[in-house]
Amino acid sequence: MKNILKVMRWAPGLVISATLLCGIAAADTIVATGVNANAGEYNVWIDQQGTNVDTYYAGVIDITLTDSQGYQFFRDTMCVQLFIDIYIGTTYGTTVMTPNQAGGGSLDEVSWLLDNELPGILAAPSPAQGAGLQLAIWKLTVDGGGSFSTGEVQAATGTETTDPTVLSWAEYYEGLALTPGNTTNDAFVYVNVNLGNGNPAQMLEGPEFQHDGGPAPLPEASTLVLAGTALAALGLVGRRKIGTPGGRPAKL
Repeated sequence: MKNILKVMRWAPGLVISATLLCGIAAADTIVATGVNANAGEYNVWIDQQGTNVDTYYAGVIDITLTDSQGYQFFRDTMCVQLFIDIYIGTTYGTTVMTPNQAGGGSLDEVSWLLDNELPGILAAPSPAQGAGLQLAIWKLTVDGGGSFSTGEVQAATGTETTDPTVLSWAEYYEGLALTPGNTTNDAFVYVNVNLGNGNPAQMLEGPEFQHDGGPAPLPEASTLVLAGTALAALGLVGRRKIGTPGGRPAKL
């Protein structure tokens, strides 16, 4: 009972300490090393907020993820923010999250698409399919889905237009994502910042990579706090048992 009271007395400080641990994964970095031209297309024209814009590239972005211990992992990702840039060869700070931790909503639908549809595109590369998947993701994250004739992300009009095949694939993938039940929380979301000024960089999302042993998404903050508190509490309870006579901790 005395030990339990001691733990309760120390608990507020332990919670604060455990909370501070939540930022550890921010030491991870990513570099966009290139684009997979076989799984996406260049020069995809879409109407962004009323202006026809060449998005330059729509498809799979290859990244190198480096964790805080210097281990590197190579992964495939796609953009989820249409109006924020990321540059090839630039090192960004990143925090790996699940879709729910990064805001949920359409990211859950994108998670389902990436986990279920991207592997097939990578196995049998198709530029039009890859670009269509990317366009569907932009439509979901920017407009929440809907027709490509309305919203902030529209099919371009005029002399520069997107390949109709890409639009067909985009509509197909969007339909899959909006099918009831087609949501998951399994993809990895890379929330990126510019190391020079701390400004947000393009957020990327890619399929689950449990097989490579790389940095997993941050645990939920509440889970981390409870785990940290429990471990520290066990340390307080057991401290006297491994100490010297009189209760002083043994010197190592």
